[in-house]
Amino acid sequence: MAHKADKPRSKSANAAKKETTPEKRPKSSKKKKIKYIPEEEELLSSKEWLKRYGLKPLGLHLEHLMSSHKHSSQFIRVTGHRVGAKYCDVFPKVKIRGEKMHMELHHHELVQYEENLDHVISRYLRRWRWLLLGPHRVFGTILEEAIVICIDTSGSMITVINELKRELCALLWTVIKPNKIKFNIVQFASQITKFKDSTVDPDYDTCLAAAEFIGNMMAGGNTCTLEALTEALSDTSAKSTYLVTDGKPDTSCRAVLKHVSSLELEKQQKIHTISLNTSDEEAISFLKTLSKQTKGRYHACVTGFEGNIITHQLLSNNLPASLQSEEDKSLKIPAYSGDDLRLLSKAIAKARKFMANSQTYRDLIADHSGDTEMVNLKICGSEMIPTVNPEEISAFGV
Repeated sequence: MAHKADKPRSKSANAAKKETTPEKRPKSSKKKKIKYIPEEEELLSSKEWLKRYGLKPLGLHLEHLMSSHKHSSQFIRVTGHRVGAKYCDVFPKVKIRGEKMHMELHHHELVQYEENLDHVISRYLRRWRWLLLGPHRVFGTILEEAIVICIDTSGSMITVINELKRELCALLWTVIKPNKIKFNIVQFASQITKFKDSTVDPDYDTCLAAAEFIGNMMAGGNTCTLEALTEALSDTSAKSTYLVTDGKPDTSCRAVLKHVSSLELEKQQKIHTISLNTSDEEAISFLKTLSKQTKGRYHACVTGFEGNIITHQLLSNNLPASLQSEEDKSLKIPAYSGDDLRLLSKAIAKARKFMANSQTYRDLIADHSGDTEMVNLKICGSEMIPTVNPEEISAFGV
């Protein structure tokens, strides 16, 4: 009996597809880290800017950069001492957040880290200098695409009104018009005067008319902050209000906060507050509370040139941060109360601290390895932070 020839089994469609289609690597769920900071300044709050270009997003946070394992030891009853594991003598011991760790970074890796960190510190300082120049010094960073600027022109503003008018015109021509930010201006003292009924496009003719409106401002009268905010928040085309004042309202601060809170239930609009030439703690507290209540920012107009001088000194010596003199390393960024400058100054201080810690850790590696050539590369003046054991060092300060 003749047997039928066996037909080759047909492969399933999926199997055939597997053979013909090359395997694709699964896409990583992690976002790629940004490796550089753009040279051109962006109209962002320091909070948002550091979310993009902080030490963590750039992969330069010292704690996260260092791979490490815990120091392991065991108590030996015969000797009455704790004895470390075999690998404990291979790696130098450090303390991170109070816990003993063995660090596995090499000397050349720390040198590369310091070079990258030096570029970031310089870029942070340039951003800091930008925030201290021009209208940013007075008004901070303008973020939204449609704004209302409330200007206090009460009697107490008479000493600063001319400077304020110059800076407001500079803001108009250098920030609002180039970035096509819709705007309106509300002048308030005993009465309220509006430039337009609502926000308008910043074309050339409108900006000329606004400059004329600003030039006609005169200081005198009371401070009707409540009425000015009510008028500004009634503009449905605006995304935020910038309140520029030098003190408290004529009405109680609590009444203003309560009234604004009731308005915010109907219309969510941020209020950014700007204190101008004031040292009144109660007024500053009111402005901070008002901005926080509406999810806005507080900015204090910077007076004096201390910040500019220090920034210029740090940027003009043409030396990387790792090779600066002890005098330059000891320079402290002034503590400003405005949100943008305060957050950026903290980031600069942290980066400079990581630089010092990295240099100190390099010294520890050199001492631990006994490499003469490596020891000669140590930066003069770096000192070990004293801990229980001379071989241990805190990577993040005491």
